Amino acid sequence: MTSKFRLSYAAATLIASSVTTFLLPLDYTVASVALRDIHRDFSVSFSDQQWVINGYTMAFAALLMAGGGLADLFGRRKVFLSGLAIFTAASVLAGLAPAVIWLNVGRVAQGLGAAGMFSSSLALLVQEFTGPRRVHAFAVFGVASGLGASLGPFIGGLAVNLGGWRWAFLLNAPFGIAMLILGLLRTRESKDPHATRLDLKGLVLFSGAVLLVVYSIVTAPQIGWTSPTILVTLAAAALLVIVFVPLELRQRYPLIDLRLFTNRTFLGASLAPLVLSIAFWGLFLYTPLYFQGVLGYSPLQAGMAMLPFAVPLFGAGPLGARLAHRISSRALLGLGQALVAVGATVLAFAPLHSTWTNYAVGGLISGIGTGLINGEMSNVAISIVPASRSGMASGINSTMRIVGMTAGFGGIGAVLAGAVTSDLTSHAGRLVGPHQNLRTLATEVATGNIAGTADTVPAQLRSAFRTAADHAFSVGMRTSFIVGACVALLGAVASFCLIRRSEPSTDPITSDALPLADAQR
Repeated sequence: MTSKFRLSYAAATLIASSVTTFLLPLDYTVASVALRDIHRDFSVSFSDQQWVINGYTMAFAALLMAGGGLADLFGRRKVFLSGLAIFTAASVLAGLAPAVIWLNVGRVAQGLGAAGMFSSSLALLVQEFTGPRRVHAFAVFGVASGLGASLGPFIGGLAVNLGGWRWAFLLNAPFGIAMLILGLLRTRESKDPHATRLDLKGLVLFSGAVLLVVYSIVTAPQIGWTSPTILVTLAAAALLVIVFVPLELRQRYPLIDLRLFTNRTFLGASLAPLVLSIAFWGLFLYTPLYFQGVLGYSPLQAGMAMLPFAVPLFGAGPLGARLAHRISSRALLGLGQALVAVGATVLAFAPLHSTWTNYAVGGLISGIGTGLINGEMSNVAISIVPASRSGMASGINSTMRIVGMTAGFGGIGAVLAGAVTSDLTSHAGRLVGPHQNLRTLATEVATGNIAGTADTVPAQLRSAFRTAADHAFSVGMRTSFIVGACVALLGAVASFCLIRRSEPSTDPITSDALPLADAQR
């Protein structure tokens, strides 16, 4: 008599969390490759179509903490499966959208579902894994997240080449349905037994502030950081934060326990995903635009050119889990960010107009650094809080990742746009006439739409303008890589200085917390 194979709850939870986590950042980067084909199907401006990415990002970032609070209160499994169902249905809507408005509605709904999934997935893992097994589980989770983001351009390019841009979204559906079935059958419910109500005031204030900040970041490159719209939006976000902080400090069960940030280890571990999202992922999202805009690669070719960035994430994740048993967390997190800084520096010194081979070494080094710590930075941040509040800690960690990625996309975009405008003004100013017109052209060039922008210039100037635009975009990428290297280096120093070798067990915030993995060594 043979026994029937039955997947354990822990293994099923890890599979469901990792596969869905692979899909979430994948959906962020996959759309960047499909934008040009979407532009051909729908008659919208290049700037307007950026909301295909931004609508997803804003909903995702603004609602992550809401997902974490709901998970602690109503149950992590319920929130995870509900988010997965919404995400899957929204992917189908985006893929079948008859007009750009429905595509954007689908993308916002995807962000809503993603917030529920991502904010509760780490908390589900905390309940199923402890000690060294948790380190390995988080390493697998980190690899899945990193691969989803890094393989996005390749998978998106493949999908666009084989079936059109719609398949960049429809490919989520079969995976979503499969993980929904697995989650219903083989995951266990958990929640915070002390949670009695949701901090609605804190939720509204925090989500509003994040939404306004993200809106400013993604809009400023088009209308300028000194635009009245941006200044008013940032001022409103600051006001919401000012009201939010004292409100949370008075709450018995706050949405975010702000006292956690007085713990140096938690602060250092929370900064790491923010730094990586800017210094690695922010640059990662713009590099395919260089391959397509300057070198003329197809979406598939651009995706393949990004593989040197992506492949190391797979091997470096397990290596990082093994290193976590041998060196302290502060050393490991500092090492990872230092490698990202080295990789970005190598990229910055690649010759202008370089082919993908000149970017391979720098991408490889940065990918290794990111892969080493992708799981460990979540493990440290979440292990320092009580397991009952892992939903909140997961929400904080996830918010740092997504807001950081948005800041990277917007901030690096601003750096790129500034460098492109400066270089293009100096080299092409005499070609295209009025300074204001040149500034408008430079803004379009900075989005990677170089060929389309050159087509708007008089025919007799087109060739010279295209040469100047290619040079300006290359200079902009070099400047962006330098900024990324500086951010990563500062992050490495911050992690090493803030994260302690040991956490006293008498800390009032973490006295009932699970052991702090490696930061105790």
